[in-house]
Amino acid sequence: MPTDTCGKVMVIDDDALFAASVKRMLERQGYTVITHDGGPGCCKAADAFEADLVLVDVKMPFLSGDAFVWLFRPRPGLCDASIVLYSGLDEVTLKRKAEECGAHGYISKTESALEFARKVAGYIRRSQRSIKVHGTEPTQ
Repeated sequence: MPTDTCGKVMVIDDDALFAASVKRMLERQGYTVITHDGGPGCCKAADAFEADLVLVDVKMPFLSGDAFVWLFRPRPGLCDASIVLYSGLDEVTLKRKAEECGAHGYISKTESALEFARKVAGYIRRSQRSIKVHGTEPTQ
């Protein structure tokens, strides 16, 4: 894995195999990635990691992705992280959920690996530009 990273991504998903797959794919692209199962402590872990992007699954038993967005958005220190819902839901439903909860966007779990990585890169760029505009440099 490269020593310089493209950004920091936190994947929150109760499906450990899918989360591990996304983690491997993104690490191959040069991102620093951690995963969390979405249970207790996920907001605290996201705060500590200082991600550029938080990918959060919509359908989880303890805390749904849209509920995570509601809880996490007002937290100090990470307001510049892009929070993106991802799910196997149909795109219309996923887009609506993202808009309703105030997520920065959405990515379908059914996207090809190439398209998934392209969308992640776009959200990371937006997050890093936002941090620079607000006068602080992204942490590495």
